[in-house]
Amino acid sequence: MSRTLGSIKTVIWDFNGTLVDDLDLVVRTVNVQLKKRNLPMLTVSDYRRVFGFPVEGYYRRLGVTFENESMADLSTDFFADYGPALRDCSLHEDVVGTLRAFAEQGVAQYVLSAMEQGMLVEMMDHFEIRDYFEAVYGLAHQEGDSKIERGLRLMAEHRIGAQTALLVGDTDHDAEVAEALGTSVVLVAAGHQNIARLQTIGCPVYASLEQLASRFAEVSKTGSV
Repeated sequence: MSRTLGSIKTVIWDFNGTLVDDLDLVVRTVNVQLKKRNLPMLTVSDYRRVFGFPVEGYYRRLGVTFENESMADLSTDFFADYGPALRDCSLHEDVVGTLRAFAEQGVAQYVLSAMEQGMLVEMMDHFEIRDYFEAVYGLAHQEGDSKIERGLRLMAEHRIGAQTALLVGDTDHDAEVAEALGTSVVLVAAGHQNIARLQTIGCPVYASLEQLASRFAEVSKTGSV
């Protein structure tokens, strides 16, 4: 769904892979899990080809059978390693500049993430970007399933008009969420899925947040996404 960037009054941001660069950490952590289960290791390239939502489905594609464990068990295992190490990751280049550019144009900004709510808020504070956002919406658990229900609640609770809202993410699920919410969407190919996958979706794809911010500056009055 393509509208003009100049008409955008609200931006809803994904967090992992879009704002924070946790790709290498995720791949390292997944490989620890795969090794424990005697499954083949992943390269970063492999991971970006197979990752998707719901997360349980992508684990099944990696060979996890869930015969002797639940998704909740696997998530607990994952976050025991991933959670403490996330603090050592960094924001993607140009995150702060991009958030500031939208804020200076009077755009209201929100975060909608598949991360558990408490951890999400903690990480927003850690990276010192929470003040850019009106509200932060994560999930009630760590199992990484669909963000659609939380997104619908976000739209309703903050009375966000879909016609003037843009969702920015890094996966095909972000495009699915935007379709369900009725917003426009752009994807940034610096996160958890590769550009080849993103370009098949049919929405605008940017190589970086800097590219998106530059385009927004160019068309803040008239142009199209």
